[in-house]
Parts: sequence; structure tokens; C-alpha cells
Amino acid sequence: MMSDNYKKYGELFQVDSDHFEEFYTLLHDTKLLKSDFFLKQGEKCKYLGFIKKGTIRSFYINDQGREINFGFYFENEFFTDYESILCDTVSNMNIQALENCEILLLSKDHLQNLYKREAYWQQFGRMMSEKIYLDAKKRIDDLLCFSPENRYLNLVKKQPALFQKIAQKHIASYLGVTEQSLSRIRSRIVN
Repeated sequence: MMSDNYKKYGELFQVDSDHFEEFYTLLHDTKLLKSDFFLKQGEKCKYLGFIKKGTIRSFYINDQGREINFGFYFENEFFTDYESILCDTVSNMNIQALENCEILLLSKDHLQNLYKREAYWQQFGRMMSEKIYLDAKKRIDDLLCFSPENRYLNLVKKQPALFQKIAQKHIASYLGVTEQSLSRIRSRIVN
């Protein structure tokens, strides 16, 4: 018989029913309050997070001291600084709650122990790494290959809910434009 947790998270975690309970028992349920940091620049990332409820952003601080948003994460999505976990280095990234959040955490140590147990978990890790790589590549491709207006249109198409949950200043930073430029882009598209 399938557990309620498997029915709710099995497909999202991409863990089969034979391995789900082993995985789920390693997760730690916790909360972040609005503006709390999951990770600050200069710290090592020790956890892979999964959002049960809430919104989280990842951002960098450039050499002029400006925040540059890299990603937004919503309910039923994973987030982490995978480079910091993988390379055991301090992070250049900040990860912060944009609203009160309920999250599940998997520690780096538990993840590494799963990899050592059996080939199933190594394949799980490879699939997770591939997804993270492809998401980062899409983000870089957007910044390098598309105009700000096309980046905006792509964002509207791919993540329309983002515009109800994320402040304009964060969206502008994510798109690589000023708030004023974002306003001009929006007004051109509406007219």
C-alpha cells in the first residue's frame, strides 16, 4: 500500500515506490520566515531543499554591491547551490525566502551516503545533476541570446505566476534590466 507521502511527493522527487521511504525518512521538515536566508554568500551549502509551501530566490551580489537575481523557486520545486555541495566550496550565491516557507531538507551527507548504497541512487544523482545543469544552461542562454524584451516575453510564457508573487525589482534584476526599463518593456507590449 502506498503511503500518503509517496502519493504526494513520489513523482515530484522522481523516486520509485521501492526506494521512497528510505529517501523520505532522511528529509528534515523545517520553516523559513520571510527574508530568512537558507544560504549566504561565503558559506558552504550543506542541504538540498524542497519547497512544500512558499517562494525562494537565489541571487548574487555583483562587484558594485547590486543584487542580481538568478532564480526563483516555488512550491514543489528543489533548490540549492549545487556547485557548493558538489565541490565542497563556499558559495557565491545567496538563497532567501521571499515569503514564509515550509521546506524539506536533505543533507549533503545523507545524499552522499545514498550514492554509496546502490546504483539506483547514483542514477538519481545523475538525473538531478542533469536537470540542474540544463536549467542553468537555459538561464545563461536567455541572457546571452535574447533581448530584454524577448526575455520578458519568454518569462511571461513559461512562468506567468511569477508576476503575481515576485516584486518588480526582483523581476527586473532577473531579466538584467532596471525597473524603469522593465516598465517601458511592459508598456510597449501592452500597447
